[in-house]
Amino acid sequence: RYHAHSEAQAFARKQLKETEGRMVLLQESSDNGKWSDVEFLKTANEQLVECRRVLKYTYTFAYYLDPRLKMQRERFEHHQEMLERFTENLSELSERPLAEMDRTDV
Repeated sequence: RYHAHSEAQAFARKQLKETEGRMVLLQESSDNGKWSDVEFLKTANEQLVECRRVLKYTYTFAYYLDPRLKMQRERFEHHQEMLERFTENLSELSERPLAEMDRTDV
């Protein structure tokens, strides 16, 4: 899982570099489009990179978590699962084709 999130983080970094081009296309495709109207796309991709980094290291942290702390482990795993779910959702939303993209979803 660490490796999978590391790879996903590298992909998110690559995607972040391509985002500005997508932002220009999205801005040009709307009437009276402003740069501030498309900045959400860059913010979403920056957040993806950060979420992938955090998720990657949660597995290392979980490995060293004291097994006697059952409640703490369960809470940690629940939050880890929520972060993973929200990260995957954001990833799917930000990878949509520009024509299907809705700022309020992302």
